[in-house]
Amino acid sequence: MAVWHYLANLEWTEKVQHKCVFCDRANFKHIVYEDSEIIAVTNRTPGGQFHWLIMPKRHIIRDMEALRHADLALLQEMDAVKLRLVRQHCPDLLGSSKVIAGYHRGRRPLLGGIYYPDVVSVHHLHLHVIVRPYVLKRLFKYPAWLPLLWKSDAAAMRQAAAASEPDLTEASKLITRPR
Repeated sequence: MAVWHYLANLEWTEKVQHKCVFCDRANFKHIVYEDSEIIAVTNRTPGGQFHWLIMPKRHIIRDMEALRHADLALLQEMDAVKLRLVRQHCPDLLGSSKVIAGYHRGRRPLLGGIYYPDVVSVHHLHLHVIVRPYVLKRLFKYPAWLPLLWKSDAAAMRQAAAASEPDLTEASKLITRPR
């Protein structure tokens, strides 16, 4: 029943959130890590034995669909926090398939004015890290097998790394070209 409710309530139009629950610390159940740029909290509705949300403190990116090359350093910082939490709470599972990490996919064009659904519940970039995920949630809410809904953290970092940087080669050719 919960699966059908989830699928029926996917955002097929662009969802605009005027109030971000992640920007208000009072909404966090338990903060497990914090530094000047990153915060990690326990998810209110866990998808496994441990379920953390790692995010930038500032609301600078809506979702993983907006990642650019310049965001790679931020993603790497979030990944370092992920590794730190796993080492701290379950070091025997580091690198194990019992730890999944990734992002829900945001709204993006499919064809013309038709879009894939926006499955992001809060539009403030956040990485899910789930230790020993519950079977049904892993299959349907955090599905590694369905890239339309979920992208692993490694794939998101590859996406940001491959995103185009400003092309300075043409400008440098203009500068160094003999007259």
